[in-house]
Amino acid sequence: MRTRLFVTDISRWEEYGRAHGEFFKDIKPCTTMVEVSALIAPDYLIEIEATAVL
Repeated sequence: MRTRLFVTDISRWEEYGRAHGEFFKDIKPCTTMVEVSALIAPDYLIEIEATAVL
């Protein structure tokens, strides 16, 4: 399992990491966080992409 987090404000990485950890706590995926200038909607703060092999 791998997740990629695209965030608009990297200074909030601890909040994003905490929420990600709560949701994926049993899986513990390999994770990358990248700051982007914008997402598809101006009010979006984070986009999470997940790849898994079953």
